[in-house]
Amino acid sequence: MKILVIGLGGVTNGGKTTLAEKLKKLLPNCDTISQDNFFKPESEVETDERGFKLYDVLDALYMDEMVKSIHNWMKSHTSSDVVTENPTDTCNSLKMTEEVYILIVEGFLLYNYEPLNELWNRRYFLTLPYEECKRRRR
Repeated sequence: MKILVIGLGGVTNGGKTTLAEKLKKLLPNCDTISQDNFFKPESEVETDERGFKLYDVLDALYMDEMVKSIHNWMKSHTSSDVVTENPTDTCNSLKMTEEVYILIVEGFLLYNYEPLNELWNRRYFLTLPYEECKRRRR
């Protein structure tokens, strides 16, 4: 059995969640964890000098909890027991009959938190042209 933990980072509203969910549907034994699920409650998020909540910093997230969730998945993943017959390019070194379990972790600050960087088998960063990013954020 092989476990792959894949990081999918990038700008907010850049398509990370959409891509992760589509991959989850296409790949056998694939689960996702979203960094969005680890935001602290509004009352615990700091504000800047203008009164805006600072959601785009690591302190706005329960990052230790996210790492624990990944470790828990790695110990006892909940995917179905489907045997892969045709490994994808990411898994091309695996035997044809080896069970592969994939966790895709997506978020905008994944690579800024050192404990996560020790877990990745692969990591990708999505970018968008500035104007498209601006349009999506509206």
